[in-house]
Amino acid sequence: MRNRLFASWLMCGVAVWILSTPRVAHPLNCESLRSLDETWVSLLEVERVSANDALPTHCRVHGVLPPAVHFELRLPEPWNGKFLMVGNGGYLGMFFDQSYGLARGYATASTDTGHSGPDPRFAFNNREAELDFAYRAIHVTVLTARRLIEEFYGRGPQYAYFRGCSTGGRQGLMEAQRFPDDFDGWSIGAPLYDYTDKQIYNASWVAHAMFADNRKGYVPRTKLEALAKSVLAQCDGIDGLEDGLIDDPRQCDFDPEQHLELCSDNRDLAHCFSHDQIEAIAKIYAGPPGGQYPGHVKGGEWMAAPAGQMTGGWDTFITGIMRPGKETSNTIGQMDLDPYGGNEFMPVQMRNATSFFKYLAFERDQPEFDVLIDLDFAHVPDTSFMAGMMNADDPDLGYLLKSGKKMILWHGWADVGLNPLRTIRYFESVQQTTGVEAATDFLRLFMVPGMYHCEGGPGPDLFDDLGALESWVENGVAPERMNAYKTVGANDFYPERKPAGVNAAEDRLLRSRPLCAYPKVARYQGRGSSDREENFSCVNPPR
Repeated sequence: MRNRLFASWLMCGVAVWILSTPRVAHPLNCESLRSLDETWVSLLEVERVSANDALPTHCRVHGVLPPAVHFELRLPEPWNGKFLMVGNGGYLGMFFDQSYGLARGYATASTDTGHSGPDPRFAFNNREAELDFAYRAIHVTVLTARRLIEEFYGRGPQYAYFRGCSTGGRQGLMEAQRFPDDFDGWSIGAPLYDYTDKQIYNASWVAHAMFADNRKGYVPRTKLEALAKSVLAQCDGIDGLEDGLIDDPRQCDFDPEQHLELCSDNRDLAHCFSHDQIEAIAKIYAGPPGGQYPGHVKGGEWMAAPAGQMTGGWDTFITGIMRPGKETSNTIGQMDLDPYGGNEFMPVQMRNATSFFKYLAFERDQPEFDVLIDLDFAHVPDTSFMAGMMNADDPDLGYLLKSGKKMILWHGWADVGLNPLRTIRYFESVQQTTGVEAATDFLRLFMVPGMYHCEGGPGPDLFDDLGALESWVENGVAPERMNAYKTVGANDFYPERKPAGVNAAEDRLLRSRPLCAYPKVARYQGRGSSDREENFSCVNPPR
């Protein structure tokens, strides 16, 4: 409580500085912004960026707010009169790509959340940095961006929106719960809202399944294709189409012990699995005992990709690239493996579990904590102090209803980084708190078949969530359906990803599919191509 009061005092102080500073009555150009002399912000860089094929001419501002929150603000010419705050991902202490909104004429902002780089050791014995990462940095950046927008254009934004996924989704929910007047609408993907529970019962559970007991259950990447084919053989057709997508993994009855081929005579082949590997896979799908957290959904096991490229499925989050026999249970938890690939790749779930217990689980950090040795799931340590700071799990969003604000939630059904069932759980908890009918006035959820964590995967993963949110906030048109697209340039291992929409001819459209407001699902109408969204309708799922 003492830390929350201190953080609130800091934020109130920044707000007073900003709101009490005299306003300039006329718009400023980039050069004029250089000369601003304010006590509440230091502008480190101000530059004019020329237009290119994708983005308009704009003024880029890089500043720092006390004590250590860096931010970037991009001010386009022409301006659409709106502001978009871009959320972050993981621990990445850097500015996130703002092109999605900038291409539409938004003034956009991003923050490093108070630290530099993705190393979680930023939090070691540093409560200020933890508070900035938890929620403060986004809020003070919003306050600052609004003031600078007014300085530059001579008026403030007519509408303000937030868009983020993963950690960015948690940031957005934190804003909606703590500072709901910062925005008029939120687009929130795969939110890491239950931060402490996720790291214990999801990331750490998977780490134990793969790497505990001297890695006896470890499943190498070479076996993931066989696992995926077995899952699809059992579950691909549950929606009436065999299209390489699992429409709703909750209906999938794949059983590793029954449906995976057991290797005989101690052979280690790509198409079969050992007893220990099958047991580890079953544990991952089942989740920890007691039902306190769901197991991984099916559908994100494998997809084709260029040689050597990570896809964002099990290879990225669960198995990684680990050379047999090189690491031990004592060294696998170290933070010295390249977190972005190379010859070795510590999977994200293992990396998150390790860093969480060392630096972000306890009131007093325990950097010697070994998640594979010291964590006992029968006696989970108390993480309530950090939960109060990091978790954005308050289901009471009644202020959004009263004030006319709107929120769109979205999550990939094939996400193995953050469990989509948890987003459904949060959505339903909001409905239970405000009432189902009342919740429809400000909240929609869209589940995306075949999409991995925030993007990628075999399913269509490009959709105009910001456009849908704009129509809802500004015109009162609630989104019941969004069209999603899969193009040749849609995944991380391809060179391009269109920031502001899809041109089917230009991007070589592979597949399109409607996303339906939950709980409705898309169903093929039986005529025309099953790879085109116009041949689907949104219907209530069978009971």
